[in-house]
Amino acid sequence: MTKAEVERLPMKQSVLKKLFAYSGNLCAMPDCNNALVSKKGTMIGKVAHIHAAKPGGARFDTAMSDEERRAFSNIFIVCGNCHDEIDDKENEGDFPAEMLRKIKEEHESIFVKAERKFISRYSDCTQSNDPKFPTHLQLLADVLDLPELVRAKDELEGIRSFIEKLAETPYSERDFALQIAQRMLRKGVEELPVEDVVSAFEMTPHALKETMRVLEHHQIGDIDDKWGDGTWIVQLWPRDPDGNPWFELIEFCKVQKLDPMEIIRSLDFSVYD
Repeated sequence: MTKAEVERLPMKQSVLKKLFAYSGNLCAMPDCNNALVSKKGTMIGKVAHIHAAKPGGARFDTAMSDEERRAFSNIFIVCGNCHDEIDDKENEGDFPAEMLRKIKEEHESIFVKAERKFISRYSDCTQSNDPKFPTHLQLLADVLDLPELVRAKDELEGIRSFIEKLAETPYSERDFALQIAQRMLRKGVEELPVEDVVSAFEMTPHALKETMRVLEHHQIGDIDDKWGDGTWIVQLWPRDPDGNPWFELIEFCKVQKLDPMEIIRSLDFSVYD
């Protein structure tokens, strides 16, 4: 098989389990209440691709890799009838990718929230996923155009240290840090005035202080009087030996068409390889 050829990779069992867990045993399509498993226990639901797994299929995207096509973010579970309609190339205009992605997110979010609520109530939710660390950083180096990252021991150790800190950080604070980083990138800065954050996120100064206190505890970021003149700023700490790990993640996900929120929750940083 040449490099340019497309291979339909088998579905990962871990992805299938996650998909069905977040399906609620209901077809994801709006206004369809068909079950995915019959009363007799027969599996009648089908895996639907947002972007087809093979050329010629509905919404096939040549820019995607084989791994991306079988990733959790590109597939969801629907009943047989809806699957056949979605997968029909002639119906492609009725089911654009963005619409299907929104349907998937809205349907699964119900069960994701329920799962998180249960986990947060009865156990330490930060321990629900084991970190997957990168081993050589080849893909990250390619995306950032920094060949010196590949197999650099200090870079690998620095990223590993960041992931370990992230793994102990509660979900809500991880999410907040990511949104702060995204705002920084949009504004082209590496820090934000406290007043800007309070206004942009519609939160009280006290709420911001408490959130940043948690991030500081986990060595992720803090609020600092940088110049000693009473001008307080919100900042996210760099990783060793250099670089903002949040900016790296966001830029990487933008190019690779991945969801950075999914990565900081799953802690699967092996994608950097």
